[in-house]
Amino acid sequence: MSFTRRQGSGRPRQSSRRKDRHIASNARVQPTASSAALQAQVAPSLGGHVSSRTIGRCLAEGHLGSLCPLRALPLTPTHQHLRLKWFHARGN
Repeated sequence: MSFTRRQGSGRPRQSSRRKDRHIASNARVQPTASSAALQAQVAPSLGGHVSSRTIGRCLAEGHLGSLCPLRALPLTPTHQHLRLKWFHARGN
């Protein structure tokens, strides 16, 4: 599915299609990167500041916005075993 923009509807875009493609390709390479991390990575290569709204819009248009960064490391098998042992010791 591609998005087309009708001429004259809304405010003109400040980012070009090249910038949008660059942002989307970086998001595909690092699917769990946050928008702030993408913003920091993309800004030097595009030669200027890119707003967080631009990053979010590019991800939404490319259907890449549903992936979220890893919030916490998964538990190790030893830690899982210890937590389960603690859970059963409490009588739950």
